Amino acid sequence: MILNSLTQVRSIIIKSIAGTENAIVFLGKTFVADKAYNSLNEAIAGCRKDLDLGMAILIAPDANQFKIWIAIPNELILSTA
Repeated sequence: MILNSLTQVRSIIIKSIAGTENAIVFLGKTFVADKAYNSLNEAIAGCRKDLDLGMAILIAPDANQFKIWIAIPNELILSTA
């Protein structure tokens, strides 16, 4: 899904198996930042494989880039801050 801005989400900090991370919550799912691209077309192409695997992906503008956010299962979240 492509978001117009991150104002549509709730920002949180989580502790996961990867460590402390900035995350967002959208439609009841928790997403962590993955990669950033210079254009929307690059971002879509960059996450195509993950989308084909059925992963939940958000693409949102961030400054002059488009950031990809990937949903992570609740089982990987150790705590929220």
